[in-house]
Amino acid sequence: MSGSGAQGHPSDESDDDAFTWGTERDATHVESAVDAPVVDEDEIDDAPEPTSSVLLVVYGIFAGVFLLYVVGWIIAVQSIGVGSAGALALILDRVAQFLAFLSPAIWFFGVLLLVPNTKARRRILWLLLGVVVLAPWPFVLGFGS
Repeated sequence: MSGSGAQGHPSDESDDDAFTWGTERDATHVESAVDAPVVDEDEIDDAPEPTSSVLLVVYGIFAGVFLLYVVGWIIAVQSIGVGSAGALALILDRVAQFLAFLSPAIWFFGVLLLVPNTKARRRILWLLLGVVVLAPWPFVLGFGS
């Protein structure tokens, strides 16, 4: 009973065969066809660089300022009345109020979408211009209260 044939194991196979994946003659054998992808160096140069952490914080600060401007415009416009005017004046006033509410958000997202990512200085200058131009001046100066 000490022979390998008596226990049901073939005598020509060893335990190391369990760790092989077969041979090319085996129907289940698959050769690995993994090749390194070919990357053109021009594509690497054209890829945009990731935004730095400092720049993301600066964009977040600007987003907060513009969000406060939206709230400021809502408060300022609500305190200013139209008076007794016609229907057309009332409609145009409502459209102007709506645009005043949205103008800081439109400016912020417009700068992020339209100014190229590679021009961080230019983006910051445009955002600074928006901070000055889009300030809720009626709220800041106290008109309508």
